[in-house]
Amino acid sequence: MNQDEQNHQIIKIMKYIISAILLIAIGCNPPKENHQKFSDKILQLVLSENKKEQTYLFKVANKKEIREYHLTYLGEMKRDKGNLKFVNYTIYSGFNEDSKRANNRIFIFDSNNKKLGDYYTGGVLKNSIKVVGTNLLFPIRDKSCTRTTLINLKDSIPNEIFLNCSKDGGDLYNFEKPETTTDL
Repeated sequence: MNQDEQNHQIIKIMKYIISAILLIAIGCNPPKENHQKFSDKILQLVLSENKKEQTYLFKVANKKEIREYHLTYLGEMKRDKGNLKFVNYTIYSGFNEDSKRANNRIFIFDSNNKKLGDYYTGGVLKNSIKVVGTNLLFPIRDKSCTRTTLINLKDSIPNEIFLNCSKDGGDLYNFEKPETTTDL
């Protein structure tokens, strides 16, 4: 075998090794789309049940981590510009039962269960958020956040909401729209 043939064989073997490594890497890390599909399915399941203030728990465990999904259907808001539905969505995830962290979102849907967007609120909102008329009521959360906040959605969904915690301030959250959503 001459030098050119040896180089060709080495390149061919390297291509197989790189392909195998890529396949293993892709197989070990499920794509984000799988998580998104699961998330969308359980959101639609909770909406289809239509049980106000009912919390649903879904637990997924694999070799890498534990995920618990806590979803609470907050109810439907009747408005002239179209009704809105709300789901409080918390994911607890971690490598061990005792070391899970929380991420929370408040999802907003139209009357046909089409996702309009969400407010990412970081950690858990421990006390129940309520739909009161055309408002969302955020009750006192803990010792550091001792004020309730009422967010009016009668005319539109705000791009930002401010949850008042104390006389010194509070927390600001942005409304995130799905890429396919147009006007609200």
